[in-house]
Amino acid sequence: MEIVVMGVRGYGKVHLRALSGLGVDVSVMERDPAVVEELKRDFQFKKVFNTIEEALSSDADAVDLVLPHRLHAPVAIEAMKKGKHALVEKPMATSSDEAENMIRTSVQTGKKLMVADQWHFDPSVVEAKQAIARGEIGDVVSVIVRSQGFYDAGGWRRSQTEMGGGALIDGGIHYVDTMLSLGGDFSEVIGLTGKAGSAIEGEDTSAALFKFRGGASGLLFYSWGYRYPPPSLPEFEVVGSKGSLYEDPEGDLRELKGKEYKGGRRENTPVYRGLVVNGKKYPVKGYDPVRAEMEAFIKSVEDGTEVPFDPRLAKRELEAVLKIYGKGERTATSGPARVCRCLDPGRIEKSSEMRPAGPVARR
Repeated sequence: MEIVVMGVRGYGKVHLRALSGLGVDVSVMERDPAVVEELKRDFQFKKVFNTIEEALSSDADAVDLVLPHRLHAPVAIEAMKKGKHALVEKPMATSSDEAENMIRTSVQTGKKLMVADQWHFDPSVVEAKQAIARGEIGDVVSVIVRSQGFYDAGGWRRSQTEMGGGALIDGGIHYVDTMLSLGGDFSEVIGLTGKAGSAIEGEDTSAALFKFRGGASGLLFYSWGYRYPPPSLPEFEVVGSKGSLYEDPEGDLRELKGKEYKGGRRENTPVYRGLVVNGKKYPVKGYDPVRAEMEAFIKSVEDGTEVPFDPRLAKRELEAVLKIYGKGERTATSGPARVCRCLDPGRIEKSSEMRPAGPVARR
């Protein structure tokens, strides 16, 4: 099986490391010979393609897209039409229509489509979902998910057009996945976004309230504008009718000592630090979630089984982000924040400017 990784200058290197040792041939799409030579120090390639068109016209079995967000849908659709399975970095696309077209093309061509979101495969999230399913905390009443820090993204991530938005559709969609993995389908979301001082064109700080179809509520906070180290808090919490669980802020899973890939780079550590259920530390076995998602995608292709992360779930989290933005409208790059009341999606209200907790400088 041959997989072509498209987009290898940044996070694509993480994909290359994760694919190492999984028994597949890896090719890359990169037009700069200097970048290729640098990569060859750590990785072995079957082929090097100079353009997207050349890679899509090859006899490779699958593509792994680590491209600017606006290219995810058109390249994945064309790849599937040319007989290739498609693994696409999050977000799935930049609009719900694009995402639906991707799913439709997968069904029509019989080619696998999966979104790469390692948060979905994180061991603490997997164990938390299983604990909830076993009834260890009773019925879910509320879910809290948060992540705050400072990230002045560079390159194409500064462009609202390339991103399809700002911080929320990029890193934030990981946490939306955790929210929906723990809470389930949502029926309503009220969102507020604003700028706290990063250099990206889109929003860098978002807050949202979710109402889940099962009756539970959810609270999401995500920011790239938190300039000083934030307090150590659980990044997810679930309150149940008979108990509770939360990410262990004192856990050590991020310190996982794993295998080393060629070049001395260690495999990726889990996203979350551990799990506490009903006041007690819960046994969670750490592993590399990026490698796990790659391995699961490859297995689904080889065995002809369903992908482990249904693209409809990826579409669901994208739609949540777009509704927080205001039914797909991109938020203002400065000035008043926008509020989206999704039971009345045509209603956009102005609100006071959002200021995250802590000393945040504004530009």
